[in-house]
Amino acid sequence: MNIEKRKIVDLPMVYVTAELALGAKRYLAAVSEAPGEKAYIIDPETCEYAQLWQGDTGVMNVIQVPGREQLLAITRFYPVFQSREAAICLLEPTAAGYMRPWNIREVMPLPFCHRIGIVENANGLFVIACQLCRDKDFQEDWSKPGAIWMAPVPETPGGKWTLTKIFDGLTKNHGLYIDKGNQAYICAENGVLLFDLSNYKAGESACPTLLSATPSSDIAIAEANGRKYAGTIEPFHGNTLAVYDLEGGRYAQTAAYDIDFGHVVWAGSLFGRSSLIAGSRGGEKQLEIVDLESGARTQIEAGVGPTQVTVYEENGVYKVLSANHGSGEVTLYTLRRD
Repeated sequence: MNIEKRKIVDLPMVYVTAELALGAKRYLAAVSEAPGEKAYIIDPETCEYAQLWQGDTGVMNVIQVPGREQLLAITRFYPVFQSREAAICLLEPTAAGYMRPWNIREVMPLPFCHRIGIVENANGLFVIACQLCRDKDFQEDWSKPGAIWMAPVPETPGGKWTLTKIFDGLTKNHGLYIDKGNQAYICAENGVLLFDLSNYKAGESACPTLLSATPSSDIAIAEANGRKYAGTIEPFHGNTLAVYDLEGGRYAQTAAYDIDFGHVVWAGSLFGRSSLIAGSRGGEKQLEIVDLESGARTQIEAGVGPTQVTVYEENGVYKVLSANHGSGEVTLYTLRRD
């Protein structure tokens, strides 16, 4: 495999990446978790970048509302766990265009909100929000579990956003993956929880299936070569990259790999092979590919300490946008078959 690197911009403590579909064109985003830093929107064709919004950072997530030119972002989740003032904000572009600062406003305050996603079913669009905890008296205080919340997405931009607690008692949430639009896999000290939200209605609670009681940090789901599988990081910011078989409702571990302060995992097909892309913030601070068919591991780059990645295929090559937190760079890697 041939790997090309292109640094887009220096960004201290860059934490977030996202893929956006705007005006029938792909854009990317990258945002810092540090106070007073930047949020950028990127044109991947030219690698031109511009400020996405002016205001609070401390960002853990940026997501797009499906079918709309609206983004949601968690802001004011500052390191380390200085997050009592965390909130979910709505962003919309101005008449000046996408590559100009968007309008941003807070729509839902939610202390220690760590991950958000969009759930879609016959009853509409919903935001799902996961708390790291409810509160802290000191940095390593985990005595106050958080919760999982849902809110219908208003049909109009000025509509009211109303959160409902669907599950209480979530500790050390880090991962959220939504499969098929309404199957929410949530990772925490509790383990891996699966919420079937295909029939969820506003104001309801929800009961999860506990897939694993092993404390878990992150999860990604893929179907490739007739196989459905998950890649997970265990435990919180852990040292194990585990692979699970999900066929036929199973959740059975099939492989495990050593990592160091694991922080990101992506699952999918790379050049027709079932793969994971994983990042470590400790040790060699590497971003790597794991070929699940051979077990081979290919280093993309060391010394970068990635926190999130966005992966997409384009004209037979794969692009990996990486928030290289350890090196303070927003980087776009191009993967080509040898």
